[in-house]
Amino acid sequence: MDNKVIDWLTSNVLPFEAELRTMLRRVCNGPAEVDDVVQEMYYKLMSMPEVQHVREPRGFAVRVAKNLVMDRMRRDAIVRIEAMSNLEELELEDQAPSPERVAMARAELNWVMGMIANLPPRCKRVVMARRIDGLSQSETAASLGVSEAVVAKEMFKGMKLISQMVARVAMRGKDAEDGSSEEKSSWQ
Repeated sequence: MDNKVIDWLTSNVLPFEAELRTMLRRVCNGPAEVDDVVQEMYYKLMSMPEVQHVREPRGFAVRVAKNLVMDRMRRDAIVRIEAMSNLEELELEDQAPSPERVAMARAELNWVMGMIANLPPRCKRVVMARRIDGLSQSETAASLGVSEAVVAKEMFKGMKLISQMVARVAMRGKDAEDGSSEEKSSWQ
């Protein structure tokens, strides 16, 4: 077993186990079967050579558990009707953002990147390192060859300039709204 897989299980699947057990109680023949399915699910997940391909760990774990329950039902000669109807409850809603939300997020990112592009050069490099690359203040200082005080000063300056740009855009939008309402009133 790979320690990365175990760490992944510990942080992504284990916290969700109680909820999964609640879902499984509706389709399993008692607590012992729930325990068996959960144990088999963990075995299957721990046997995986890697987990980087799993984008939604919770949904993946539910899918593995559901497949195990379905395999058990196929093997059993008698299947409870309520278990079959409850099997659909083992579905999770798609956690992925909608195409509209993805498009909006891309547009927002492009807008922010445009504002960052308008910053002075050193200020732009600091903001990019801190907010886009996720570097700490000390990592940013080291990578740019400046002091942490300079990083703090440039970061403050960058956030202030971006806030001013956002305020200007908001004021233009407000002016446009006011102008359109005045236009409407002159037409009436």
